[in-house]
Amino acid sequence: MAYSFQLKLTSDGTSPHLYRALVDGTLEAFLLLDEDSGTVYLADREGAPSGGMQMSLPSGRIEVTAEESNSSISLGLENFKLLATHLGSQYRKQGKAPTEIRKYFA
Repeated sequence: MAYSFQLKLTSDGTSPHLYRALVDGTLEAFLLLDEDSGTVYLADREGAPSGGMQMSLPSGRIEVTAEESNSSISLGLENFKLLATHLGSQYRKQGKAPTEIRKYFA
């Protein structure tokens, strides 16, 4: 089964950076890359951390809080892990917030 996603920077050049994620062309979610705290958060479309999931950039550790169960955001933990890991990897590789990431898996 094929799988794809696109992460596109939607905010200006200052941290935190808001990304719009489109998974398999149908599921929309938002991720926030905060350079100051070294964290990627699941966020709402306004850029506020929401959904109870976050990943530490230095360690790659994923945290899920109780807030997740109350969230209306439909991005699951496995999708968040994949998106956050690729975003963190490109951030470390480029040394800055990437403007866009596209991945296709066959």
